[in-house]
Formats: sequence, structure tokens, C-alpha cells
Amino acid sequence: MLGDNHFTNTTASSVFLNRTLLALSAVTTAILFAWLLNYSSYGLDLSDEGLHLNSIANPFAYAINIPPSLFGFIYHWPYQWVGGDIAVLRMVGVTLTMALGWILSFLVIRSLWIASRPHATVLSAGIGSLTLVNFRSWLLTPSYYTLTFQSLLMVMIGLLLAERSGHIGRVLGWILVGVGGWCCFMAKPTTAAAIAIVVMLYVVVWRRKSLLLMFGSALVALSLLILTAYLIDGGITGLVMRMVNSAEMEILLGAGHEVSRMFRINGLATSHLQFAIAVLMAIALLLNILMRGAHKLLVSLTLAAALILTIAIALLGTDPISIKPSTLFLVSAFTCLGAVFYREGLVLRTQTPGSIALALTFLVLPHLFALGSNIDYWLLASMAALFWVLAVVAFLSPLAQQRRSIATLLPLTVLAQLLTASVVNGGLLKPFRQVKDLRTYTAVTTMPGGGKLVLSQSFHDYLSTARAQARAAGLEVGTPVVDLSGRSPGLLYVLETRALGLPWLIGTFPRGTGNWLGLPSLIQGYPGTNAVAVKALAFEDCIDLAKAWVLIEPEGPRHLEQVGVMASFGAEQADYVAATTFETPVNDGEFPNSYKQFLLKPVRPAALGEQSCREARRQRPHSQTWRQW
Repeated sequence: MLGDNHFTNTTASSVFLNRTLLALSAVTTAILFAWLLNYSSYGLDLSDEGLHLNSIANPFAYAINIPPSLFGFIYHWPYQWVGGDIAVLRMVGVTLTMALGWILSFLVIRSLWIASRPHATVLSAGIGSLTLVNFRSWLLTPSYYTLTFQSLLMVMIGLLLAERSGHIGRVLGWILVGVGGWCCFMAKPTTAAAIAIVVMLYVVVWRRKSLLLMFGSALVALSLLILTAYLIDGGITGLVMRMVNSAEMEILLGAGHEVSRMFRINGLATSHLQFAIAVLMAIALLLNILMRGAHKLLVSLTLAAALILTIAIALLGTDPISIKPSTLFLVSAFTCLGAVFYREGLVLRTQTPGSIALALTFLVLPHLFALGSNIDYWLLASMAALFWVLAVVAFLSPLAQQRRSIATLLPLTVLAQLLTASVVNGGLLKPFRQVKDLRTYTAVTTMPGGGKLVLSQSFHDYLSTARAQARAAGLEVGTPVVDLSGRSPGLLYVLETRALGLPWLIGTFPRGTGNWLGLPSLIQGYPGTNAVAVKALAFEDCIDLAKAWVLIEPEGPRHLEQVGVMASFGAEQADYVAATTFETPVNDGEFPNSYKQFLLKPVRPAALGEQSCREARRQRPHSQTWRQW
């Protein structure tokens, strides 16, 4: 009788501790999500986010896209729905990404583990918070990377839904796979091709009964692609022309996107400190999982402390861990490696075909996410670190048969939340190409569409001055502008003008600088920037070029060659007058110095400018070959 009472008390205590920790984990997830939403209105990068905003605001204005992505057409409708409010658009993107990660994590847990719906909901929400790592550089405006990640999440959700019982569920799952594949093509064709191969292998090897539905899914993706082609370019031929020309332009740019450079293996760059942190975290996680029955109170206190630390990082910005991107993979890898030695390889020996297929698929997805980029694959793949953690969830699933679902998944959930807080906090403290620590920003700046962003004071002053002086000089909304600064497409967006040629006429990257992640690129220098600018402007109508204003930054680190580019459309500096001048703001990233920018206003008659443009093009017939291809 005494033994029964002791067992009852132990069980009641275990249930109480689990419920308490699950409640604290749910609160932590809510704080992490609200944290990112709260700061969604903070900061702006004029270069990459300028590209994203120009692409989204007016995607139909461009005949080519660099990079070869059609993400702007996907996000154009949400942009219109929110009235052009950048902060709200960012919130929508963050919410959608978080929701997709939550759903996918929930389906994985319910498929492979023994957990009640309420428990699975809380655990999956915590693991799904790792999707927020996708925004670690604080480029919150939706981009082609955002859409690629969301597409991969949709494809995996569809595959898991297709595994569930019920014909309707399977059909809906495969429809979602098709929609996700189409979105992936719109975002990043290289990743779309790779995920199509993975889905086919997954079905052929593990789920042969789904072959017919897989072909139906492919038909859905193809139908959407054909519809998209007619809406954007009037047909398949037009879309093919756009993508081929865009790819050739990117090769001309010299950014390292050739096919020969696509399939490569980068070394995992990490420091001794981060390696040690990853080992210690993996050991702590395994101890929390495997010793939970014997030291339940100690384990519970450890998890509670980790959750409190996570909340402190989010609310206070204090981060004694400072996790770097490479650590996200190392923690997952060391956890799986350590679990192999549990009970003479129990985890490895008792794997089911389904768990093996999912674990392998999740393991490679981050690198498929990075495929085709000129950035180090490991560093870019860490933006999709959720898949690595879900690979761990699938790999450890044999422990579910020992009724260890909560004991295994709760520590893993807590670790995911801690990693999320640390990585995202690093981005908040050091946003790319901006003044460090967004928490110190106080200058509320009105943006196109009536929305507001909170910026650093120097950046606010720069935008306000540029806007006021440009309007005073006669620059009207919708005026075409040629941006030869090489780095300020966002300024054209703020001035509500139309950037000609491309959403961003990218300038030369000086050797030794980083890319949009602040990380080493495969190729430095971008030697073809001027040639790309000439080619891109050849797609524009001479009528628009004749009346276009020109933004220059003669001493800037990325400026384009003014004389040669302007000559391509029959213009000279004598045809313009400097309407206004302003100083660029400095930041704590790659632009520590200020430079003068000049906004040039055309003074020659528009008819004469148009005639000169046509004459220049007749003398350069090769500049028109792409248009006629």
C-alpha cells in the first residue's frame, strides 16, 4: 500500500513538473514570436531590402531579374493588401514563416512520437520557433530566401499530410506539395529542381503507392507555372526568355553563379569556442533526455533555467552564449552522434523506414535551400536550421516506443528556443549594414504607403533630407531614375520613383567586403557590374530614359562608371544639372564613411534625349539582341 502511494505521488509530481515546464515553454515561444513582431518595424537596409522592396512594389516593370527569381510577383499581392506598409508586410512574413514551421513540427511529432495533441502543440511551437533564425541578419522584408524557406516548409507539410489516413487528406497533402514546388520555382529555380528530385526519390523508395498522386502534384505545379507565365510574360516562351536572360546577366555580372560552381562542398568554418559550446549543449541535451527518470527534479530545474535564460535574452538583450550560425548544425550532429551510443545503439537499431526517410530528407534540406548561391553553403543553410533539428526529432523517434516522448522532446524544444533567442539577438545587436543595436533606435520615419519604421537618427535624417530636397527640386512620384550609386535602390523606393533597368543596379563589391549576410562570398569584386547596367537599361524604353533623373555617388565604394553607362542611352553629364546633394549615413558595417550623393535632373528636351537614345542604340546593335531573342 505504501509502495502504491509512493508511485502515485511520483506520477503526480512528474505530471506537475511536465505541465509546468510545458506552460513555461509556451510562454517562451509567445515571447520569442512577439519579440520579433515588436521589432519588425525597426531598421532598413537600403541595398538588399531596397532590391526586395522595388521588386515587390512593381514587379511587372522589369523584363529581367537579378537574381533569377520571381519572388516579387508572389509578394506583390500581400504588399498591396497591407497598403504598402513595410512593417505590416514584415509581420505577415514572420507570422507565415512561424506558422508553417509550427505546423511542420506538429506533424512530425504526431507522426513519429506518442504525444497528446495539447502536448504536441506546445512542443512543436517551441521547435518551430527556430524558423525565426531565417531573419537573423535583420533583413525582415520578404525576399527570395524567405519564399524559398516557406516553400520548402510547404512541401514537407504536404508530404506529411499525404502520409495521414484518409483519401481527402492525402489529396490535399499532394496539392500542397505542388503549390510549394511552384512557389519554390518562383523563389529559387535551383532549389526547386533539387526538391523535385528529393520528392521523387522519397516517393519511389519509400512510398510507391503514392506515385499517381505525386504525378498529380506535379500537374498542379505545372498548371500554376503555366498560368504564371501567361500573367507575367504572356506565355511560356516569354517566361523562358526572362529566366534565360536573367541567368546570363548574372553570369555576366561575375558573381559566381555558374553551374560549375553550384555543386560544391564548403568547409564548415567554426571557432574552437563555438565547437566547445556545441559539444557542451549536445551533452547537456542528451543528459536531460537519458537521465530524466533518475534525476527528474534536477533535469526539470535545468530546463526551467534554460527557458528563463531564453526569456532574458529576448527581453534584456543579455546573451552569455552568443551562438554563431555554424553551431546550429554542430549541436544537431553531436546530439545524433551521442544518441547512437545509448543502450548499445538502440536508437540506430530500431529505426523505421519512415523515420530514416524523414531524417535524411530533413538533413539535406538546408543545403538544398542554399543550392545555387555564391555564399558559403553551410552559413546560408543555417538560416533553415529548423530542418536540422527536425532531423534529430526523426532520428530519436525510437525512444517514443519507450514512452519517453515528453522526456525526449521537451529538452530538445527548450534547446531550440535557446538557440533561436541567441542567434536572433545577435542580429538585433548587429543588423547588417546598419547602426548596431536596434533597441537604441528612436527616430520614427514615414515610409511610402503611410507606414512607419523606427530608424537610427542619422539614417532618419538622411532619408528625410533626401526626400525634402528631391521634392523641392521637382522630383515627382513615379519619375524614372537611373541609380548609378551602386548601393542605394532603397532610396529610390523611399523617394517613390521607379528604378530603371533593374530593381537594383548593383555596384562593384570592393575585395574583402562581405555579402548581404556579412559573410564571405564565393566571388569578390563583381567585375561585370557596368556591363550588366548597360544591358539592363537596354530593356528600357528610350522615352523613359530621356526623362529619367540620375543618382550618382562619384566617390562611393560601389559606384558605377557614370560616363560609359550614360552613353549607352545617349546621355552626357552636360545634359543634367545637379538638383540636390546629400550625405550618406555611416554605419557599423561595411560603410563606416560618409559620401556625397548627387541627384541629377535632365535639362535637355525630352524629344532630343529620346532621339539621342535611339541613335546610341543603333550604334550598339548588340545591346538589343536579348530583347529580340
